[in-house]
Amino acid sequence: MRANARYTVHMAAPTTDDLLAAIRRLPLEERLRLIDQAAHEAAEDTPKPAAVSASPAPSLLGLMADDPDLVDRMCSIAYEARKTARMRAVDSTGRDSK
Repeated sequence: MRANARYTVHMAAPTTDDLLAAIRRLPLEERLRLIDQAAHEAAEDTPKPAAVSASPAPSLLGLMADDPDLVDRMCSIAYEARKTARMRAVDSTGRDSK
């Protein structure tokens, strides 16, 4: 901001301490109103967490309910992977075959 051609005025942003000192000089009622307004604005600016769904997340199999062949292929691949990785083998009923 230029006061005139010979002098340049620079205004620095007030520090937190400067702001606090200015607030303390206000009458009590004004201080309380300012604090209330600042708290209200801060609450509005604070991001809200996403709403939590009342229903549980769908299962992987539930997501593929419209394609039962895909579920069968996935299960076959999983059973085969277990056999080749020397993990517990699973029989056709889905139980451990000990």
